[in-house]
Amino acid sequence: MQPKIELLTEDLIQQILDEAYQILLKPGIKVQSAEARQLLGDSGAEVIEANEVVKIPQGLVERALESVPRHFWLYDRQGNPAVNYGGDVVHFDPGSSGVHYMDPDTLEHKPSITRDLVKIVKVAEMLPQYEAVSTAVVCNEVPKAIGDLYRLYLVLLYSGKPIVTGAFSVQTLQRMIDMLAIFTGDRKALAEKPQAVFDVCPSPPLIWSNFGAQNLIDLARARVPAQMVSMPLAGAASPVTLLGSVVQHAAECLSGIAIHQLAQAGAPIVWGGAPAIFDMRKGTTPMLRSESRWVYRRIPTWEPAMPSW
Repeated sequence: MQPKIELLTEDLIQQILDEAYQILLKPGIKVQSAEARQLLGDSGAEVIEANEVVKIPQGLVERALESVPRHFWLYDRQGNPAVNYGGDVVHFDPGSSGVHYMDPDTLEHKPSITRDLVKIVKVAEMLPQYEAVSTAVVCNEVPKAIGDLYRLYLVLLYSGKPIVTGAFSVQTLQRMIDMLAIFTGDRKALAEKPQAVFDVCPSPPLIWSNFGAQNLIDLARARVPAQMVSMPLAGAASPVTLLGSVVQHAAECLSGIAIHQLAQAGAPIVWGGAPAIFDMRKGTTPMLRSESRWVYRRIPTWEPAMPSW
């Protein structure tokens, strides 16, 4: 029997959703992708082009939620189903996009480089507790223009497991999808048996950047799973109260689901997050990487899918 923790009552969850829907209308969401604004505007949202703000009605979001798949699989390099998103299934991966690494031999804390990522991938590949690997750290010695492609290349070189990754630009996402399609034959086969899920992050508070929104659109049309990682920073980029921060988190994710499903209804997407608290004394984020990810089931309940530390 799997234990289950419920920290919020059904009434409080509904209140959070109600307030998130109010935020989608006032003040609205800043959407910096012209294509995303066009999709939303054509579907009934009010678009204010002067400041790139979109006011998204609840009905539009609810229609998008209805088309989100409740379950999907990630496949390994041999085409075998390996990671199931949905229900109460829990999986682990090494996390993503760290910029520093603590050497286990010297305990030196330093900017991460290629050999650090390779070590992490090799360990994750060996451990049965990890059903997926990830582009866990940034290789700081590599030019940023090719950083996304390089990290994915290393993971594909040293692992056969499904991958948790992400792109930091519009251009590199398409090349990363092509790299994955090499192992399935073409993009159509990759859509049928996706081998990776891509983290896509809104920018708090209440902003979908040009590359973030465009990544949602491009992943949806390629039918490669997207995983929204909203990161409200309580006390800095989100309200200092936990409830207020969760409301903002919900608004960012609901707007992302709307953009994604308008681009391609039925494409797989995960509701996730990596919230943190701003340390007012030191101006830092006392955060050990911890992400909780959900596949949206129905209002007002979410299902845990793949937490990772």
